[in-house]
Amino acid sequence: MILPALVFLTLFVFIPMAYVVYLSMFQSNFLAPKMKFVGWENYYHLLTAPDFGQALTNTAVLAAGMVFLSLPLALALAILVNMRLSGTSVYRTVLFGPYVIPLVGSGLMFTLLFNTDGGLVNRIVEIFGGHPIDWLGGRQSALLSVLILSIWQYTGYYMLVFLAGLQNVPQHLKESCRVDGGGLWSTLRHVTLPALAPSLFFAIVVCLIQTFQTFDQVYVMTGGGPDGASTTLAYYIFEKGFQMYDIGTSSAASVVLFAMLALLTWLQVSFSNRWVEEES
Repeated sequence: MILPALVFLTLFVFIPMAYVVYLSMFQSNFLAPKMKFVGWENYYHLLTAPDFGQALTNTAVLAAGMVFLSLPLALALAILVNMRLSGTSVYRTVLFGPYVIPLVGSGLMFTLLFNTDGGLVNRIVEIFGGHPIDWLGGRQSALLSVLILSIWQYTGYYMLVFLAGLQNVPQHLKESCRVDGGGLWSTLRHVTLPALAPSLFFAIVVCLIQTFQTFDQVYVMTGGGPDGASTTLAYYIFEKGFQMYDIGTSSAASVVLFAMLALLTWLQVSFSNRWVEEES
Protein backbone atom coordinates (compact mmCIF):
# COMPACT_ATOMS: atom_id res chain seq x y z
CA MET A 1 0.00 0.00 0.00
CA ILE A 2 2.96 2.31 0.53
CA LEU A 3 4.27 1.89 -3.03
CA PRO A 4 1.70 4.18 -4.77
CA ALA A 5 2.36 6.94 -2.21
CA LEU A 6 6.13 6.52 -2.63
CA VAL A 7 5.82 6.73 -6.42
CA PHE A 8 3.63 9.84 -6.13
CA LEU A 9 6.08 11.54 -3.75
CA THR A 10 9.03 10.62 -5.95
CA LEU A 11 7.45 12.01 -9.14
CA PHE A 12 5.87 15.16 -7.71
CA VAL A 13 8.02 16.03 -4.68
CA PHE A 14 11.48 14.47 -4.57
CA ILE A 15 12.40 14.78 -8.26
CA PRO A 16 11.17 18.43 -8.54
CA MET A 17 13.06 19.29 -5.32
CA ALA A 18 16.26 17.73 -6.67
CA TYR A 19 15.82 19.59 -9.97
CA VAL A 20 15.43 22.92 -8.14
CA VAL A 21 18.66 22.25 -6.23
CA TYR A 22 20.31 21.44 -9.58
CA LEU A 23 19.06 24.67 -11.17
CA SER A 24 20.32 26.70 -8.20
CA MET A 25 23.87 25.79 -9.22
CA PHE A 26 23.52 27.41 -12.63
CA GLN A 27 23.13 30.87 -14.08
CA SER A 28 20.21 30.60 -16.45
CA ASN A 29 17.07 32.29 -17.64
CA PHE A 30 14.16 31.68 -20.00
CA LEU A 31 15.57 34.04 -22.64
CA ALA A 32 18.98 32.35 -22.83
CA PRO A 33 18.51 28.56 -22.66
CA LYS A 34 22.26 27.86 -22.34
CA MET A 35 23.09 27.37 -18.67
CA LYS A 36 26.39 28.31 -17.04
CA PHE A 37 27.55 26.40 -13.98
CA VAL A 38 28.33 28.81 -11.12
CA GLY A 39 28.30 26.51 -8.10
CA TRP A 40 27.41 28.30 -4.88
CA GLU A 41 27.53 31.77 -6.45
CA ASN A 42 23.75 32.16 -6.45
CA TYR A 43 23.62 31.45 -2.71
CA TYR A 44 26.44 33.92 -2.07
CA HIS A 45 24.50 36.49 -4.09
CA LEU A 46 21.47 35.97 -1.87
CA LEU A 47 23.50 36.52 1.29
CA THR A 48 24.80 39.84 -0.03
CA ALA A 49 21.67 41.05 -1.86
CA PRO A 50 19.81 43.86 -0.03
CA ASP A 51 16.49 42.91 -1.67
CA PHE A 52 16.71 39.35 -0.34
CA GLY A 53 17.50 40.68 3.13
CA GLN A 54 14.48 42.98 2.88
CA ALA A 55 12.25 40.07 1.84
CA LEU A 56 13.56 37.98 4.74
CA THR A 57 12.92 40.83 7.19
CA ASN A 58 9.39 41.41 5.87
CA THR A 59 8.58 37.72 6.19
CA ALA A 60 9.91 37.65 9.76
CA VAL A 61 7.79 40.70 10.66
CA LEU A 62 4.69 39.03 9.21
CA ALA A 63 5.45 35.82 11.09
CA ALA A 64 5.87 37.69 14.38
CA GLY A 65 2.67 39.62 13.77
CA MET A 66 0.69 36.46 13.09
CA VAL A 67 2.08 34.58 16.11
CA PHE A 68 1.65 37.44 18.59
CA LEU A 69 -1.59 38.92 17.23
CA SER A 70 -3.56 36.31 15.32
CA LEU A 71 -2.99 33.36 17.67
CA PRO A 72 -3.91 35.19 20.93
CA LEU A 73 -6.99 36.61 19.21
CA ALA A 74 -7.93 33.13 17.99
CA LEU A 75 -7.49 31.73 21.51
CA ALA A 76 -9.67 34.45 23.01
CA LEU A 77 -12.40 33.82 20.42
CA ALA A 78 -12.18 30.07 21.03
CA ILE A 79 -12.67 30.57 24.78
CA LEU A 80 -15.72 32.76 24.13
CA VAL A 81 -17.23 30.31 21.64
CA ASN A 82 -16.55 27.43 24.04
CA MET A 83 -18.77 29.06 26.66
CA ARG A 84 -21.74 27.70 24.70
CA LEU A 85 -23.64 30.96 24.54
CA SER A 86 -26.77 31.18 22.43
CA GLY A 87 -25.96 31.33 18.73
CA THR A 88 -22.54 29.72 19.16
CA SER A 89 -22.83 27.75 15.91
CA VAL A 90 -23.55 30.96 14.01
CA TYR A 91 -20.57 32.74 15.57
CA ARG A 92 -18.32 29.80 14.76
CA THR A 93 -19.43 29.77 11.13
CA VAL A 94 -19.03 33.53 10.73
CA LEU A 95 -15.57 33.53 12.30
CA PHE A 96 -14.38 30.59 10.21
CA GLY A 97 -15.91 31.99 7.01
CA PRO A 98 -12.94 34.14 5.91
CA TYR A 99 -10.66 31.10 5.85
CA VAL A 100 -12.60 29.42 3.04
CA ILE A 101 -12.59 32.55 0.85
CA PRO A 102 -9.90 32.32 -1.88
CA LEU A 103 -6.94 34.54 -1.04
CA VAL A 104 -7.16 36.29 -4.40
CA GLY A 105 -10.76 37.26 -3.68
CA SER A 106 -9.84 38.44 -0.18
CA GLY A 107 -6.95 40.42 -1.62
CA LEU A 108 -9.19 42.19 -4.12
CA MET A 109 -11.72 42.96 -1.41
CA PHE A 110 -9.09 44.44 0.93
CA THR A 111 -7.58 46.38 -1.96
CA LEU A 112 -10.92 48.16 -2.31
CA LEU A 113 -11.19 48.65 1.46
CA PHE A 114 -7.69 50.16 1.67
CA ASN A 115 -8.06 52.25 -1.49
CA THR A 116 -6.66 55.75 -0.97
CA ASP A 117 -9.55 57.47 -2.74
CA GLY A 118 -12.92 56.44 -1.41
CA GLY A 119 -11.89 53.27 0.41
CA LEU A 120 -14.00 52.36 3.44
CA VAL A 121 -11.01 52.39 5.80
CA ASN A 122 -10.01 55.92 4.82
CA ARG A 123 -13.63 57.04 5.06
CA ILE A 124 -13.64 55.86 8.69
CA VAL A 125 -10.31 57.62 9.29
CA GLU A 126 -11.76 60.86 7.93
CA ILE A 127 -14.87 60.53 10.11
CA PHE A 128 -12.61 60.58 13.17
CA GLY A 129 -10.77 63.65 11.90
CA GLY A 130 -7.78 61.96 10.30
CA HIS A 131 -6.25 62.31 6.86
CA PRO A 132 -6.44 59.62 4.15
CA ILE A 133 -3.60 57.11 4.35
CA ASP A 134 -1.91 55.51 1.37
CA TRP A 135 -2.27 52.04 2.86
CA LEU A 136 -1.00 50.06 -0.12
CA GLY A 137 1.57 52.56 -1.37
CA GLY A 138 3.28 53.64 1.86
CA ARG A 139 6.49 51.99 3.03
CA GLN A 140 5.22 51.69 6.59
CA SER A 141 1.63 50.74 5.79
CA ALA A 142 1.90 48.32 2.85
CA LEU A 143 3.19 45.42 4.93
CA LEU A 144 0.71 46.30 7.69
CA SER A 145 -2.13 45.99 5.17
CA VAL A 146 -0.94 42.51 4.21
CA LEU A 147 -0.73 41.56 7.89
CA ILE A 148 -4.28 42.80 8.57
CA LEU A 149 -5.61 40.69 5.71
CA SER A 150 -3.70 37.62 6.93
CA ILE A 151 -5.05 38.04 10.46
CA TRP A 152 -8.60 38.36 9.14
CA GLN A 153 -8.14 35.35 6.85
CA TYR A 154 -6.53 32.83 9.21
CA THR A 155 -7.71 33.68 12.72
CA GLY A 156 -10.92 31.69 12.31
CA TYR A 157 -8.96 28.57 11.38
CA TYR A 158 -6.73 28.82 14.44
CA MET A 159 -9.84 29.45 16.53
CA LEU A 160 -11.22 26.07 15.48
CA VAL A 161 -7.91 24.42 16.33
CA PHE A 162 -8.03 25.89 19.84
CA LEU A 163 -11.73 25.15 20.17
CA ALA A 164 -11.08 21.46 19.49
CA GLY A 165 -8.39 21.53 22.16
CA LEU A 166 -10.63 23.30 24.67
CA GLN A 167 -13.35 20.71 24.27
CA ASN A 168 -10.85 18.02 25.23
CA VAL A 169 -9.72 19.74 28.45
CA PRO A 170 -10.72 17.42 31.36
CA GLN A 171 -13.64 18.95 33.24
CA HIS A 172 -12.53 17.44 36.54
CA LEU A 173 -9.35 19.51 36.43
CA LYS A 174 -11.36 22.71 36.00
CA GLU A 175 -13.67 21.75 38.82
CA SER A 176 -10.72 20.92 41.10
CA CYS A 177 -9.20 24.31 40.39
CA ARG A 178 -12.48 26.07 41.22
CA VAL A 179 -12.84 24.05 44.44
CA ASP A 180 -9.35 25.18 45.45
CA GLY A 181 -10.47 28.79 45.04
CA GLY A 182 -9.09 29.44 41.58
CA GLY A 183 -10.84 32.04 39.47
CA LEU A 184 -11.15 32.36 35.72
CA TRP A 185 -7.56 33.54 35.21
CA SER A 186 -6.13 30.89 37.54
CA THR A 187 -8.06 28.14 35.73
CA LEU A 188 -6.89 29.44 32.38
CA ARG A 189 -3.26 29.65 33.47
CA HIS A 190 -2.91 26.41 35.43
CA VAL A 191 -5.39 24.11 33.68
CA THR A 192 -6.53 25.31 30.27
CA LEU A 193 -3.24 26.51 28.76
CA PRO A 194 -1.19 23.44 29.83
CA ALA A 195 -3.90 21.16 28.43
CA LEU A 196 -3.90 23.22 25.22
CA ALA A 197 -0.15 22.83 24.70
CA PRO A 198 -0.49 20.33 21.80
CA SER A 199 -2.99 22.60 20.03
CA LEU A 200 -0.79 25.65 20.64
CA PHE A 201 2.22 23.82 19.28
CA PHE A 202 0.34 22.72 16.16
CA ALA A 203 -1.07 26.22 15.59
CA ILE A 204 2.35 27.88 15.91
CA VAL A 205 3.96 25.46 13.45
CA VAL A 206 1.16 25.85 10.89
CA CYS A 207 1.05 29.63 11.38
CA LEU A 208 4.77 30.05 10.70
CA ILE A 209 4.69 27.78 7.66
CA GLN A 210 1.68 29.60 6.21
CA THR A 211 3.28 32.98 6.84
CA PHE A 212 6.57 32.02 5.19
CA GLN A 213 4.54 31.00 2.14
CA THR A 214 2.69 34.33 1.92
CA PHE A 215 2.29 35.20 -1.74
CA ASP A 216 -1.30 35.78 -2.93
CA GLN A 217 -1.96 38.70 -0.60
CA VAL A 218 1.20 40.50 -1.72
CA TYR A 219 0.64 39.74 -5.40
CA VAL A 220 -2.90 41.13 -5.41
CA MET A 221 -2.59 44.03 -2.97
CA THR A 222 0.87 45.59 -3.23
CA GLY A 223 2.92 43.76 -5.85
CA GLY A 224 5.77 43.73 -3.34
CA GLY A 225 6.02 47.52 -3.30
CA PRO A 226 6.78 50.18 -2.68
CA ASP A 227 10.47 49.43 -3.36
CA GLY A 228 10.24 45.97 -1.84
CA ALA A 229 8.65 47.17 1.41
CA SER A 230 6.07 44.36 1.31
CA THR A 231 8.02 41.70 -0.62
CA THR A 232 8.00 38.32 1.12
CA LEU A 233 10.27 35.35 0.44
CA ALA A 234 7.64 33.59 -1.65
CA TYR A 235 7.00 36.72 -3.71
CA TYR A 236 10.76 37.28 -4.07
CA ILE A 237 11.07 33.79 -5.60
CA PHE A 238 8.23 34.56 -8.02
CA GLU A 239 9.66 37.96 -8.89
CA LYS A 240 13.14 36.64 -9.64
CA GLY A 241 11.96 33.60 -11.55
CA PHE A 242 8.93 34.80 -13.51
CA GLN A 243 9.43 38.55 -13.84
CA MET A 244 13.22 38.87 -14.10
CA TYR A 245 13.73 35.35 -15.53
CA ASP A 246 16.65 34.74 -13.17
CA ILE A 247 16.05 31.02 -12.68
CA GLY A 248 19.28 30.38 -10.80
CA THR A 249 18.66 32.97 -8.10
CA SER A 250 14.99 32.03 -7.85
CA SER A 251 15.88 28.34 -7.40
CA ALA A 252 18.51 29.19 -4.79
CA ALA A 253 15.98 31.28 -2.87
CA SER A 254 13.52 28.37 -3.04
CA VAL A 255 16.11 26.03 -1.54
CA VAL A 256 16.86 28.55 1.21
CA LEU A 257 13.15 28.90 2.00
CA PHE A 258 12.74 25.12 2.16
CA ALA A 259 15.80 24.79 4.41
CA MET A 260 14.49 27.51 6.74
CA LEU A 261 11.08 25.85 7.05
CA ALA A 262 12.64 22.43 7.58
CA LEU A 263 14.98 23.79 10.26
CA LEU A 264 12.20 25.73 11.94
CA THR A 265 9.93 22.69 12.04
CA TRP A 266 12.75 20.46 13.31
CA LEU A 267 13.59 22.88 16.12
CA GLN A 268 9.97 23.14 17.19
CA VAL A 269 9.49 19.38 17.16
CA SER A 270 12.78 18.81 18.99
CA PHE A 271 11.94 21.21 21.80
CA SER A 272 8.22 20.47 21.94
CA ASN A 273 8.68 17.71 24.55
CA ARG A 274 9.80 20.39 27.00
CA TRP A 275 6.44 22.15 27.04
CA VAL A 276 3.90 19.88 25.34
CA GLU A 277 2.27 17.46 27.74
CA GLU A 278 0.00 14.98 26.05
CA GLU A 279 -2.90 13.77 28.17
CA SER A 280 -2.42 10.13 29.15
